[in-house]
Amino acid sequence: MKLSFPEFVRFYPLRAKRISWLFGAGTSVSAGLPSAYDLIWDFKRRIYCSEQGIALNRFSNLSDRGLRTQIQNYFDKNDNCPSKDTPQEYSYYFERAFPKAIDRKEYLDNLLSGMQLSYGHKVIGLLMKKGHINNIFTTNFDKAFENTAVQVFRNTEDWYKTDLDSADNGLKLFQASKVPLIIKMHGDYLSEKLKNTTEELQSQDNKLRHILTTTSYTNGIGIMGYSGRDESVMEALHSALEQDNCFPNGIFWFTRIGGEVLPSVSNFIDIAKTKGIEAFIVEIETFDSAWGELIKGFTDIKAVELETLGESYHRRKNSSIPPKGKRSPMIRLNAIPITKFPVNARLFKCDAGNTKEIKEQIKNTEANIIAIRKQQGIVGFGADNEFERAFNLYGDYKFDTIALHEKHLAYDDSTIKGLLTETIGRALILNSELQYVKRRSKHFIVPKFKDRNNPIFEDLKKELGGLIHGKVPGTTITWMPCLEISLQHKGGLAYLLAIPSVLATKSENTDERKLIAPFIKELMARWYNDKFDRILSAWLSIFFGNQNEILINAFELNSKGINASFELKRRTAFSKSE
Repeated sequence: MKLSFPEFVRFYPLRAKRISWLFGAGTSVSAGLPSAYDLIWDFKRRIYCSEQGIALNRFSNLSDRGLRTQIQNYFDKNDNCPSKDTPQEYSYYFERAFPKAIDRKEYLDNLLSGMQLSYGHKVIGLLMKKGHINNIFTTNFDKAFENTAVQVFRNTEDWYKTDLDSADNGLKLFQASKVPLIIKMHGDYLSEKLKNTTEELQSQDNKLRHILTTTSYTNGIGIMGYSGRDESVMEALHSALEQDNCFPNGIFWFTRIGGEVLPSVSNFIDIAKTKGIEAFIVEIETFDSAWGELIKGFTDIKAVELETLGESYHRRKNSSIPPKGKRSPMIRLNAIPITKFPVNARLFKCDAGNTKEIKEQIKNTEANIIAIRKQQGIVGFGADNEFERAFNLYGDYKFDTIALHEKHLAYDDSTIKGLLTETIGRALILNSELQYVKRRSKHFIVPKFKDRNNPIFEDLKKELGGLIHGKVPGTTITWMPCLEISLQHKGGLAYLLAIPSVLATKSENTDERKLIAPFIKELMARWYNDKFDRILSAWLSIFFGNQNEILINAFELNSKGINASFELKRRTAFSKSE
């Protein structure tokens, strides 16, 4: 059911002209727009806060699992609401949050302000101009692909677009083989016929869906950044499957490494396979990185064109840094300088699965390594014999190394950044009274419960009223202080961001879980600057003792392998005014 991305990269240039593309909201995330998942949670919080009389900014951090649980509990008690993570959520909550079409349009307009084309969009534009991409279907309300076409063609005459306002003309353009053709399945976001509610989506214009169905007679299809939540588009795809000899050049559904596809997607792929169609799930890191690899396979792309594209790849927006200040007061930051971090990691080349499978295999074999799955193979740190023990079920393998660059720390969606964050977390707790905890995408350091009375925690206890553990009132849930950590790269320097916080144990009891977030907020409500500073200093004393800098390792290697070493300075970053 799965196809490796490198294999797709190899044959894609040969089939490119015979593969249409369907792009969803995930392709616009790198251009600054939220994903459909993010939008759903924004709709939910707006509804919840307005109906409960709560200030919206109190629920601004939707990455907080406790807040999301509190919001979801509210809707779970209402039988009329769609179940969590079902395809109906987007339309239901969008319409409930903004019943009037004019307000939905204004909401979308605000989202699009400041949007810029990403590297992936620019690659697609160049491939359109070269004649390698002929048909683009998109469910997005933004103008990313139109703006891409304008940028590369420098006109509006050599490419074509159709949407809900021009479906008749669009069908004529398609029948006349006018390419490249961009088909807006949900209409332009400026259209008076904007469709973003369940009732409206079900009446999706048949002519646009007919174009999608008809392309399946001769083309394959690549689907990227689209979750499969939209029933009308999924119906069109299934209608295409009902045709004889459909999708002769294959179906390739792209998803993020380690991500899970919806049952509707798995079902679609399974049905296609029963009809003898070449249908696969293909895992990629990001939209931008995928197209950065795909364009490398085309021999008619000139070096200067690749260089021009490369000027915007991994580009960061950095405001100019003002002159170094000399005046007081000095503002202390919570960024710990990293003066040394790993430049290489172990690359274990084998026929392995995704990152989730790799993590499960490490857990099942109790291997003392840290690793993720990349296109090149399994990447991580630890003893080589531990890699062999954990992954020998995959058969033939080869050891190599992979270079680590500063760009891996500069982007939040870098899987290498996630690997390094986990690794420095493990290094901070090696042979100590601390433990490393990961909750979804966040990384924490907490005291070991059995060592909570160790003198090393005295300063921390003092700042927290003599306790570093307790029960959330009215529950069996235990809370403990924690240090949330993350990696950042600013101004040419690497930093470990350390944020004192509170972490609670997990609970299966829904009523108990909803009490966690309010308790933690109340507990931390008086952690003002001075208090926060003292708590951070207490944590630094745990790590540094009396030293001004430390060298920490993730492992005590007694055999061949690659360790991960970090050198940290105790004095955090600070700022002064000019």
